Amino acid sequence: MSQIKNRLASIRDWMSANNLNALIIPHEDEYLSEYIPPECERLAWATGFTGSAGAAVILNNKAAIFVDGRYTVQVRNQVNESLLEYKHLISEPYLKWIQENTDNGAKVGYDSRLHRANWVKSAKKSLGQKLELVSISENPIDLYWHEKPAAKCEEALLLDEKFTGKSSADKRNEIATTLKSKNVDAAFLTQLDSIAWLLNIRGTDVPCNPVLLCHAIIYSDSSVDLFINLEKIPDEFENHVGPGVKTLLSSEMKTQISNLNQ
Repeated sequence: MSQIKNRLASIRDWMSANNLNALIIPHEDEYLSEYIPPECERLAWATGFTGSAGAAVILNNKAAIFVDGRYTVQVRNQVNESLLEYKHLISEPYLKWIQENTDNGAKVGYDSRLHRANWVKSAKKSLGQKLELVSISENPIDLYWHEKPAAKCEEALLLDEKFTGKSSADKRNEIATTLKSKNVDAAFLTQLDSIAWLLNIRGTDVPCNPVLLCHAIIYSDSSVDLFINLEKIPDEFENHVGPGVKTLLSSEMKTQISNLNQ
């Protein structure tokens, strides 16, 4: 309990320094996945809750954790109610709870990497003019989580076409045809299983899920930019996926996306 109490205090100190009245902590990671690797378990670090779905909201004077019906017993075993109130994720939505427990003009922080664009649009509409939704430039959990587990770094497994049914080139051409038919130049891919399917690769980055932590952009000419730890790319990768797939550092993703607007 004392450890979680200290972590919440650190988050609140950061909120105060950054002029925020609330902070939303979802279970999802920057790959927007339900099942995430140990180094992305931010909700668990801040609250002690290890379920595969949920969210927490930290205010200056109180906090709450929101879970669905699968975790009503687990959350009581893992989270001290004196630190975080128990709420139902569906019947007691956290955006409504924030509205009920903050004053007009309150600033609500969120890490944009951990939310879909549709969520941001819906959240802004839900909060209306009463509260301001603020995208934070750094996540306080990442700042204070000094003992964060090291990410796995094993090479990708390249699946033979006899297992996949189609080559990556054929799959990319099909997607490109769809993009062109909709007059779309590129699509940004965040779902790890979608990227694994597209490139006929698998990995061990996430427990019990055969995927690699990465992002990708597929273009209407069927080429792909893959943003990944380059140490995970085996020597045979280029021949495996065929021409048109460029591997880039994850840190290059923001610049590459910005270039799409030019």
